[in-house]
Amino acid sequence: MKQHLPLCRTLAFAFLLAIGTPIATAGEVPPALFDQAAHSGTVRVIVELRVATVPEAKIASDQAVAAQRKDIAAARAAVLKRLAGTGHRTMREYTTIPFVALEVTPDALAALAASTDVVGVVEDLLLGPTLNDTVPLIGADQAWAAGYDGSGFVVAVLDSGIESSHPFLAGKVIEEACFSANANCPNGLTTQTGPGAGVPCTYVPVHCAHGTVVAGVAAGAGAGFSGVAKGARLMSVQIFSQQTGSPCTGWGADPCALALTSDTVAGMERVYLLRAVHNFAAVNLSIGSLTTGGSGWVSPCDSALAAMTAVTENLRLAGIATIAASGNNGFPGALTWPACISSAVSVGSTTMVDTVSAFSNSASFLSLLAPGEEITTSLPGGGFSVNGWGTSYATPHVSGAWAILKQKKPTASVSEILNALVRTGRPVLDTRNGITKPRIQLNLALLDLSPGTPIPTLSGWLLVGLAGLLVAGGFSSLRSSVGARRTT
Repeated sequence: MKQHLPLCRTLAFAFLLAIGTPIATAGEVPPALFDQAAHSGTVRVIVELRVATVPEAKIASDQAVAAQRKDIAAARAAVLKRLAGTGHRTMREYTTIPFVALEVTPDALAALAASTDVVGVVEDLLLGPTLNDTVPLIGADQAWAAGYDGSGFVVAVLDSGIESSHPFLAGKVIEEACFSANANCPNGLTTQTGPGAGVPCTYVPVHCAHGTVVAGVAAGAGAGFSGVAKGARLMSVQIFSQQTGSPCTGWGADPCALALTSDTVAGMERVYLLRAVHNFAAVNLSIGSLTTGGSGWVSPCDSALAAMTAVTENLRLAGIATIAASGNNGFPGALTWPACISSAVSVGSTTMVDTVSAFSNSASFLSLLAPGEEITTSLPGGGFSVNGWGTSYATPHVSGAWAILKQKKPTASVSEILNALVRTGRPVLDTRNGITKPRIQLNLALLDLSPGTPIPTLSGWLLVGLAGLLVAGGFSSLRSSVGARRTT
């Protein structure tokens, strides 16, 4: 991290987690950012660079990929050169998308506003965690009986870290990374990759348990019950940082553990860059943030923070789904961000009797529903939580299902799998808004998805076909692992 500010300068934010700045049009800096910089001395921002690019996943040749990455680096260097003599720190640089995350003083912000090398500047928003018998409910046990449990595929959990030594998760975590702006990685720095990098944070136990909880839902494997994709592996990306003061308002603890957008984007880009190393099925984001005034997005929010949208699109084009919690604010017509991004798969919560959870955010552009109440899952220390609730629990149900469907058809696109889940899901009416959305039914989605490789055995298919929505013999006692705490 390049430093141009005194280390002792307070890294104050002057904004709450659930409050962001208005969407900036090209070449503009929202006035609220100048106010924040003046009040606090600095503000963290994400800058969009003025350079012609296309989503990297669309580029066919390695030479063209290298050329575009070189153009992005040159555009970034030009912007940083214009900031010479101003107060700024480079917080995150990205390889594949034309953005850079900075901490800036008012004079640096003014320089960005005047620069012809800048498309726009937005606040580096904070995001927080969105916090049984759900495996048979969604038909995952029937998928196992048919020979599909997510084996050969990886779910990347971007969260507070995963306790890989937990018996429920033993041998599951095969890749780790940490992106933590406040230097809360295990090595005491802002970035760490490799073994040990994705362990849970420790400074707020109730928040730092969240990643282990989410991982158990998606891919836990136990003797008596398991998560959805019990054969899948995990990548743990620790993206949380310790925060204090006003950002912790509403989160039940001070200090609190929250994630900056810039760190989240860095984690997502890390997944993209490792796509040739691991067979990633999905990126799980059981986190969220709100708009100015604390409301949700009533329509897709692709321009709200273009960096997140860009990396989500790169992942989608590479066949990797970004699966995000809709949020726990009880909004009948709005979603949190990043679930509101059009290329993400947004997930709301249902009860065990297939009604929409009262806390679950909903909107006409919500993608899917999944169980998010009465959940049992792994906790740091080797134990389990029971009766958990929240869209944080619902989201990894879908991530696990995604791994199983990718196992059936490894070449399936994000749209192909989403369409299969939508077509075969159980319709659930949200009585608050009259909107009906599909609660995932994995066994039927497997049947719907056009055949890929490997092909399951005939006996497996007969079991699924005959069982229908019933629990297959020998699996009726299985329970799911799932989720953590709630969003405000």
